[in-house]
Amino acid sequence: MRFPLFIAFSLNLSLVVQANAADPPSFIKDGKPLLTQYCTRCHDAKKQEGGVDLASFPDDAAATAKRNLWKRGYARVLAGEMPPEDAKQMTLADKAKLTKWLSEAGEYLDCDLSRRDPGPPPLRRLTHQEYISSIADFLFVHPDPRNDLGLPSEDAGDGHFDNQAAILRISPTLMEKYFAAADKITDSLFVNEGAKNRVLNPKPGPKLSERDAAKQILTNLARKAFRRPPTDEDVNRLLAFFDKAIAKGGTFEDGIRATIKPILVSPRFLFRVEEDRPGKTIGVAVDDYELATRLSYFLWGTTPDDELLRAADAKQLTDPAGLEKQLARLLKHGRAQSLSDALANNWLMMKSFPRARPSQEFFPTFHDDLKRPMTQEVRMAVDYLRTADRPITDLLDADYTFVNETLAKHYGIPGVTGRDMRKVEFKPEHHRGGLLGMGGILAMTSHTFRTSPTQRGKYVLEVIFGTPPPPPPANAGTIKDDDPKKKQPRSFREQLSQHATQASCAGCHKKIDPLGFALDNFNAIGEWRVGTKDVPLDVSGVLPGGQKVDGYAGLKAVLVSRKDEFTQNAIAKVLEYALGRELDGQDECTVREVFAAMKKADYKFNVMVTEIVKSVPFRQRRAKSEK
Repeated sequence: MRFPLFIAFSLNLSLVVQANAADPPSFIKDGKPLLTQYCTRCHDAKKQEGGVDLASFPDDAAATAKRNLWKRGYARVLAGEMPPEDAKQMTLADKAKLTKWLSEAGEYLDCDLSRRDPGPPPLRRLTHQEYISSIADFLFVHPDPRNDLGLPSEDAGDGHFDNQAAILRISPTLMEKYFAAADKITDSLFVNEGAKNRVLNPKPGPKLSERDAAKQILTNLARKAFRRPPTDEDVNRLLAFFDKAIAKGGTFEDGIRATIKPILVSPRFLFRVEEDRPGKTIGVAVDDYELATRLSYFLWGTTPDDELLRAADAKQLTDPAGLEKQLARLLKHGRAQSLSDALANNWLMMKSFPRARPSQEFFPTFHDDLKRPMTQEVRMAVDYLRTADRPITDLLDADYTFVNETLAKHYGIPGVTGRDMRKVEFKPEHHRGGLLGMGGILAMTSHTFRTSPTQRGKYVLEVIFGTPPPPPPANAGTIKDDDPKKKQPRSFREQLSQHATQASCAGCHKKIDPLGFALDNFNAIGEWRVGTKDVPLDVSGVLPGGQKVDGYAGLKAVLVSRKDEFTQNAIAKVLEYALGRELDGQDECTVREVFAAMKKADYKFNVMVTEIVKSVPFRQRRAKSEK
């Protein structure tokens, strides 16, 4: 289950959870009897439709931890989607009781720090990108994971991060790939004189035996690869490979070469291993090396550097001042663009841009020279929040963006020359500002020859507010009218209106379409356009809550008025990336605490990152059970 701030678009912040320490709503007494009567026919351990087993909770505590499940259930029961039409229907009294319990169970949140659960401690394999970035940092070679190493594609899907522990499984086939990759990486290292010399930095000589030099090299390599000082057992195991190669008549270089593969296929390298620790509380602090690893992969997407490991050696990271010092250093460094790119690619879905559907047949300028700056614009806008310490709300409405000559011409911005991207200020006549005015986003949510208000509206709901609409029903069909005798609608909006009159489609289209049509002054590749007599544009609409929206300026006003919802969704996404798992249980306590700090600091992006690093789930792990 994902962790949206499950607030229906038609509602305001009145459904945001209430943190309290009062007794939680009782699942056994109030929820289970109704769910058993109406829901477990489809949602039990055997069927688990939608991946949901409502019969699996043994007590109130187990049920209370699944707040997001109850939020989702509340929305579906309230909308009449559950129970389905072919199932036993609720009486009005039972529906009122169930929605009351679901609402209370979804809203209940105990944020007392003494009882705070940092969440499950997943065993995390390195993503392929983290794998090659880490290798580059201690072996100084830069292989391509697919073309050079043959590693399979990793993609969690649109809007989801690729570093989630649940999808980073390892199979016998993948392990074979890692063994083969280790050989290729080793070959690459030893034909690259610059890289080889940096790895084999202690040289044997009159005062340093070959074995002692090898021990120094292997200790350093293992420290960087395992992200903590290796044990004597680790070093001796690696030296055994060195000794074996030398015994067969190999050179010093051959001996070192024989140790590289064992390092690269070690679980200590391939996985981010953390120690289980018992504790008197639910959560226990991770140690300095584990915190260094969490911090480095969150901000830089790679293994900790020497300075961060030295701080861990001195136990400075479990000291708040030391942690904040290293966080500030890492966040300011250019390598923290890794975080910005991860957010742009995954949360903002730019990894899907290569599949953008507009065709050059209909839009001749939509070629690589335009596509390239479109992707750069989004990534640079996100990274600018970090480098300039800007509010994250700039993504909703900003008076600047980043363009080169080609993209500036596309936007109608004069005075920009050359291929290099640069920051420019907007004027009112440019009709831009914010994420939804960027060509990359607009093209990515279009069809081959026209805009897609439905896809654009869905993007707003899913990415901006974290409230994705459900998938269309199987019988939704597509928009087409191939009856020559039937009167043809004059505009696409009229065609979509006819389609949306179907009972199974109307509910979602009422939420989605007004948002998408507000963007219809942008054509399929994001050029500004105005309607004509023959092809009129109607960019007005009414949102489900009755709020009117008219064009992009009107939509931006709506977004800015709901910046708190956007910010909380952004926090949830960044926290999910930082922890490498879906959010649940008491994670929303962290979202609320980070949001409170951001609101006091003008919604600054860097405040969000800082507060996430200081949070309970980032600095702690669930204590080991002593059963």
